[in-house]
Amino acid sequence: MKTNIKHIFIIFTLSVCITGCSDYLDIVPDNVATIDDAFDDENSAESFLFTCYSHMPSLGDPRSNPGFYAGDEAYRDNIAIRGDAPQYLKVSELALGGQQTDSPYLDYWGGGRGGSSLYLGINDCNVFLENIDKLRYMDEDLRKRWISEVKFLKAYYHFYLFRMYGPIIINDTNLPIDADIEDIHKFRSPVDECVTYIADLFFEASSNLPLHIADIQNELGRATKGASLALRAKVLATGASPLFNGNSEYANVIDSRGVKLFSEYDSDKWRLAAEACKMAVDTIEASGVKLYTFDKSEIQLPPNTTYDEIPEEIVDVLTIQQSLSERWTDEKLFVSTNGTAGLIQNHAQARTHQKFQNNINALGFYSPTLRIAEMFYTRNGVPIDEDVTWDYADRYGLIDYDVDNDADVDGNNTPDNKYFIKDGETTVNLHINREVRFYGSLGFDRGIWYGNPATYNSTGAQAGFNDHYLEARGLEYSGTAIGSGIFSQTGYFPKKIVNFNNVISSSDTNYSRVSYAFPEMRLADLYLLYAECLNEIDDRATAYTFIDKVRERANLKGVVESWANFSSNPSKPSTREGFRDIVRQERLIELVFEGHRFWDLKRWKLAESYMNMPFRGWNYTGDTAQDFYTPNVLGTPTYSFKNNLWPLETNEILSNPNLIQNGGW
Repeated sequence: MKTNIKHIFIIFTLSVCITGCSDYLDIVPDNVATIDDAFDDENSAESFLFTCYSHMPSLGDPRSNPGFYAGDEAYRDNIAIRGDAPQYLKVSELALGGQQTDSPYLDYWGGGRGGSSLYLGINDCNVFLENIDKLRYMDEDLRKRWISEVKFLKAYYHFYLFRMYGPIIINDTNLPIDADIEDIHKFRSPVDECVTYIADLFFEASSNLPLHIADIQNELGRATKGASLALRAKVLATGASPLFNGNSEYANVIDSRGVKLFSEYDSDKWRLAAEACKMAVDTIEASGVKLYTFDKSEIQLPPNTTYDEIPEEIVDVLTIQQSLSERWTDEKLFVSTNGTAGLIQNHAQARTHQKFQNNINALGFYSPTLRIAEMFYTRNGVPIDEDVTWDYADRYGLIDYDVDNDADVDGNNTPDNKYFIKDGETTVNLHINREVRFYGSLGFDRGIWYGNPATYNSTGAQAGFNDHYLEARGLEYSGTAIGSGIFSQTGYFPKKIVNFNNVISSSDTNYSRVSYAFPEMRLADLYLLYAECLNEIDDRATAYTFIDKVRERANLKGVVESWANFSSNPSKPSTREGFRDIVRQERLIELVFEGHRFWDLKRWKLAESYMNMPFRGWNYTGDTAQDFYTPNVLGTPTYSFKNNLWPLETNEILSNPNLIQNGGW
């Protein structure tokens, strides 16, 4: 399959590393292929195209994506698991303030400690663009598409670096092998130049990209017009955000030329970002792409059962879960082609039945914090501390859940908690009457986990998938460690990461996973980004339309209606500051466990606040409900403003005297 990007084994580089590192200079030996050979025919050129794709970071791999363990979404201490000191535990040190300049974690600038140099990927893109016209006999439409794909990748690699490091070196063309040292020692470009360059390159790339990937089997993960325009919008929104737009903490970052790398605040950047969002939305919607909804036909039915019998509440939960973990949906505008979400599913998979207790591949140690559980709305679509009908003060109080008394629990004579919580079990009020994204995203003690195997049961008081639910207290099958540190240390599990059709067996080794490509961007992400930008230019009427599209899929009423009817602050959506808080929380909820929270908190300049609050979870050693449901402080991270941007490795600074270090490092 072409989704497993092919590599062409050609030992060459016609460029010098843009930071001046001579390590990246290789002279082509006489006995191996040359660049001319790489563009000798269409097949070899296509192989080089896939080489350009091969540099993509693996978004679904916890060892290379900081969004999983380096932020505040999940807690992970530094216990070595199974004796191999895996990279994902090293990455978790970022959340505890463990980044360093001598050997940075996830170094995507020069390469190292879980990161690979994206400048090498950019160099390959430049080689492709400089040589593809040498191929004489080629369909011109195909040539144009390939050129646009490589421009897309070149823009994406620059954006990935910009998001991490801020001002970066723009590598638009490779240097000749005999370049002067003054040309090799490049400067970092100011933020505004970086944003303009990347956004323009995405726009240029969009012109000859297809609207759709028709051949999913062979072309999954290839660039499309909609993806290029959506990422252009994200670049502009990132540049308009507080981290990069008028950030006083970096006001004195000036290079040796006297050039300021950060600019003054410019409100017009939000207008440009909003216009880019509109262009992307219009293009994508016109192509027929919609928000994903779960297809009931994926459920295995027992004899004499029809799909009409499956309650909509179950479909709603699986829509949320599978919006991320479905193998492919049109809503996924762009996905990582370099690896799939395999290992992270092992980390996230709870042991959902007693017979699965000792399965060594269902590790269940990815531990969402209590903060994340409290982040989701109530069933009325407002925060738990604002809902006037929800008892926030008693959220940790115990409740013996009884299906027959559920109407009394929610006060609305709509007993739908039965699809989420095991009948006859004790839980806490925090788990009752929450929005569907809570139940589709989080696994929790006494909560039902649909699937494993995904067979629907049509009989009994709780018809559905209730034969699989979590018992996560101390020494229970979901809470018992099967090795050093292999259990949830908070009592929660990221259900959303796990595909509904995964199956774990009573065997110690049999865990059948449905691997899926991890998305860089979904349509819901774009809608919420658009709403955020519109709010900053005071067009909240249009912003409501796009945030409400996402809420409707989650079976919630619109923002204005929900706040008017249930919030203690009913006018909150009408002000820029109030709606800003709303759309930010909506992003954090909708995109939970997808790696976006890590970057969003940074660009909003909220990471320093969030990442200095203690990590909390339940008392996972407690073997009774009363002992287990006690909030427990697990650790307190250390975070300062310098962590908003990655440090450049010390040797990079030493090898290029024109580079300056990021602020605070």
